[in-house]
Amino acid sequence: MGLDDVSRGWYKGQREFGSARVPWEFCLAEWNAQFLGDRAFQISEPEKANLRWEARQFRAGNLWHRWDYPYEVGSTRFEERYPVFARYLTDNWRAFRTWEVSALSPWEHGHFWKLREGVDKRRRELDVDWENLQRPGFSPDYIDQRYERMDLAYDVSDWIVTPAAAALLRNNRPLLACLAGKPFGFTSKDHNFYAGETVEKQIVVINNSREMVTCDCAWLFGLSVGVTGGKKTVTVAAGRQERIPLRFELAPTLPPGTFDLVADFRFSTGETQANSLSINVLPLPTTLQVSAKVALFDPQGETGALLNKLGVQSQAVEAGADLSAYDVLVVGKSALTVGGPAPDIRRVREGLKVIVFEQTADVLEQRLGFRVQEYGLRQVFARVPDHPCLNGISAEHLHDWRGEATILPPRLKYEMRPRYGPTVQWCDIPVTRLWRCGNRGNVASVLIEKPARGDFLPILDGGYSLQYSPLMEYREGKGMVILCQMDVTGRTESDPAAQTLLGNILEYVSAWRPSSRREVLYAGEPAGSVHLQAAGFRPGHYTGGNLRAGQVLVLGPGSKALAPHGDAIRTFLMANGRLLAVGLTQEDADALLPFKVSMKQAEHINAYFDAPGANSPLAGVGPADVHNRDPRELPLVSGGAEVFGNGVLAQAPRANVVFCQLAPWQFGPSTQSNLKRTYRRTSFLVSRLLANLGAAGSTPLLDRFHQPLDEAKSEKRWQDGLYLDQPEEWDDPYRFFRW
Repeated sequence: MGLDDVSRGWYKGQREFGSARVPWEFCLAEWNAQFLGDRAFQISEPEKANLRWEARQFRAGNLWHRWDYPYEVGSTRFEERYPVFARYLTDNWRAFRTWEVSALSPWEHGHFWKLREGVDKRRRELDVDWENLQRPGFSPDYIDQRYERMDLAYDVSDWIVTPAAAALLRNNRPLLACLAGKPFGFTSKDHNFYAGETVEKQIVVINNSREMVTCDCAWLFGLSVGVTGGKKTVTVAAGRQERIPLRFELAPTLPPGTFDLVADFRFSTGETQANSLSINVLPLPTTLQVSAKVALFDPQGETGALLNKLGVQSQAVEAGADLSAYDVLVVGKSALTVGGPAPDIRRVREGLKVIVFEQTADVLEQRLGFRVQEYGLRQVFARVPDHPCLNGISAEHLHDWRGEATILPPRLKYEMRPRYGPTVQWCDIPVTRLWRCGNRGNVASVLIEKPARGDFLPILDGGYSLQYSPLMEYREGKGMVILCQMDVTGRTESDPAAQTLLGNILEYVSAWRPSSRREVLYAGEPAGSVHLQAAGFRPGHYTGGNLRAGQVLVLGPGSKALAPHGDAIRTFLMANGRLLAVGLTQEDADALLPFKVSMKQAEHINAYFDAPGANSPLAGVGPADVHNRDPRELPLVSGGAEVFGNGVLAQAPRANVVFCQLAPWQFGPSTQSNLKRTYRRTSFLVSRLLANLGAAGSTPLLDRFHQPLDEAKSEKRWQDGLYLDQPEEWDDPYRFFRW
């Protein structure tokens, strides 16, 4: 299942399995994040112990086995795994059994039960049956040093049932009854609806016992406008299944809200089961307020049809059109190609606004220079929960959309390499990949990794370590670009959340107005200036003297030499100047800041805080961005400012001052993959904080948009311009380690 996502497979050209001695990486929080969101980074003490130990091995240049960790991969101490295991088991066991798969192997079932504290593990002497000693079979004298697995050792009562074990017991028994998707797609999880629409589900009753059974099924759909339910008894032969279609007409007057469908099942054997699911009713769409003059570049026609359906007026344009008469350019789904013509959007710097809907991975990577993943997500998370693009959209609306996404084919295109298995190209690197089996329920299929350079604001994120954003806002100059890789266009069925998101994006961009951009000045150790330059901010050097209110001052480690200019910094902040403090010590802060802030030297591995709002100077960052895979002591803010998490981030209460105690240039880039991952995330973190404070950054994105890829030049745009490190095979978290 990969829930502990430690590296295995091919290492330096050698095929290795789970017993390999390699630089493993214990990435439990990062893997869980795609299912649990930010709370995956509230990591346990055992995970912290493993990260400390692992970092020491990296520093020493060692190799190690997966069982060498203080807490081995299969340890039952990792409570945070069990809810994810439970989701996996519930979904897959029900699907496989309904598909009538003849056998399933819960390979890791031994990890799903935990041994109770205080169980007697001493050697136990057994009575010898001398009268029957010569009979066939074993006649043990004692039991000692038992292999501690639920089905092999101790009494059943000695084992604690975790959520994973409960899911296996619930779904692996001979009789199974549950609620499922609509009749022509039982694995669908449609849950977003408008009032007046029809909800279709079904009940599946499976009999894998050796005798015929009957099952009394009763269901109740609790709606605020009327309550509907029903009953039916089915007879199921041994080895067979029966299905009961359910159909509910939602009243046109039904108010928005969440409504539960509950089912109870009683078998003739006396066994009872229950199941429930929630239906989310969204507000009916209203007339969109789009006053801007809209140009539409949409060779495929899907986005134009959608705009017409929404009542949004637009003017179709060709790639070479003069856009000076338009406020907004909409680039339709699959409108761009790697080598074809495209509109020139450099006028974004003068105020043009652009919306780019779903594009293919080839275009995003080869033409625009993003790192991407073709990995269909059925759940994403709000990074900026109150962003106008998310009006009327809550967390429960951002998963399992109706129908199928169509930006990707339902089957993976790959090359079958001997000994390696299915292989695709990622950043021009051959990487193994597991097969794809359809796009049902996808909310985002082609994902952009958050760039570390420039002003990219992730509005939604998801996937491994939440490092991908399918909805980002990019600013440069006086204009902006919305990059929407959410699967809102061309779905086989319309989803209310997708339609709401689409309308919100159009209204937001139409009404958007720029705020002023600020020049960046830097003081501190030289590596900080080099880093900011690479991140696209062109910092000037501050060596003292007066500052202008329209500037952003970045103070890095070693900036206490500016102490004689403390009055100038105080005047600057009082005049609405903005300051980003990166990695300051208590001594630095005391020497430079016009207010008292307290710090404590303490270990930093992880921190948790709620997603900041759109107006926060921390908008767009989250716990994943401060997750440190190389545990070390830092001066964490403890007082005199609003603390986020453990003090690795903070904001001064009455000044435009933000503290970031992680300096990315102190982590690499490095050949050590644990340092490289921290460097990558903290680089994005600092760029985002700077942009929130108004710093003006730039990237090659606007220039590349209208420039086709010149294959004769062997361009590799993903290597330069949007990220600060070079991609390696180990950086692809979705490579497939086949047995």
